[in-house]
Amino acid sequence: MTMVFGLSLGLIHDSQISKPSDYSYRVSFGVKIGLMPTGEVVQYALVYFRGEELVSIQGISYDQLIKIGSGEWPIPKTLHFHNYFEEEGLKSDTLEDGSIVDFTAAFDSLWKVRFDVHPFQHQLGKGWSQGKFRPSLKQQEFIYNRYGVRGYDQDYFTDTSFFKLLQDVVNPAWISEYKSLY
Repeated sequence: MTMVFGLSLGLIHDSQISKPSDYSYRVSFGVKIGLMPTGEVVQYALVYFRGEELVSIQGISYDQLIKIGSGEWPIPKTLHFHNYFEEEGLKSDTLEDGSIVDFTAAFDSLWKVRFDVHPFQHQLGKGWSQGKFRPSLKQQEFIYNRYGVRGYDQDYFTDTSFFKLLQDVVNPAWISEYKSLY
């Protein structure tokens, strides 16, 4: 059996070479809520887009998410620092009455969207799901219509849906509406 490999070399004119900006990525964040193989109930990720096309998803830890999202660390594969959380209106603040609003509390509530009780740490209290292991059909429809997420174990809340979900899970009106969907 004979194998033949060919190699073709050609001259490329400068106008045919793609500019580096043609390959630039837009980076955002994502979260998946479910029973993960790691034993966690949420999984965070960096989500890379080229234009509006999702190119890749890279799992990251909560600590990495906070440091990159708040601009303390650069966006991976770049030297660019960007405070995504502040840009999206997620910031810690001290109110007039002296109470402190900590936007990171939203991360502690994400599991409540999926579960009626935390599957591993029952002392965390009740969740908002009307189903034991997944939301009711009406809640699932609500999540799909609002965030575009259909399968919790497979899909990530990404890009603008990620930030919208973080804002929603600390909004008492949203929580009340979500819990009322049987």
